[in-house]
Amino acid sequence: MEQIEKVLPKYGENIVVGVMFKRHFEWYVAPKNLWKMDYKKLYSVWELAYQRSGKTKKQLEADIGSYEQFCEKRWNIEVVDGFTASSFLAHLFNCRYSADELRLLRIVAHDDRKKDYDASLYIDFDRNTMYSQFPKPESFENFVPIGWHGEYRSFISLIPAEKRY
Repeated sequence: MEQIEKVLPKYGENIVVGVMFKRHFEWYVAPKNLWKMDYKKLYSVWELAYQRSGKTKKQLEADIGSYEQFCEKRWNIEVVDGFTASSFLAHLFNCRYSADELRLLRIVAHDDRKKDYDASLYIDFDRNTMYSQFPKPESFENFVPIGWHGEYRSFISLIPAEKRY
């Protein structure tokens, strides 16, 4: 199984995400585009944007690929939900961080890099909810799977106390 390498948080690129899965909480840091949970919805937004700008489907596929190629970038996982979470998180195994690691990295980071360590998303696979604190216009909450609740709101109170940093 292909796993991505551990990366450091970088504002707008590699984001900090809290994940609750099978009543177990972990922090992950990975490229932000992996966390748009429903790639069908995301690809539809791209199609609409290209259509509105007068570009063709051929131009879209030249720029970001066909839908199938787009999904290949995330191990052919079209929708990240309770059914695919195990596989998705297995690909991100190396991207896990403890609260202590994140706390220490934030402390030693230059002042202009401390914002990189702000948690962006909280995904609870047990309750089918996703909360985003990522600055607009990214709107991760618009890309949750059907039957999920997505919302732009603070979620720090949902993080287990021993996992906060």
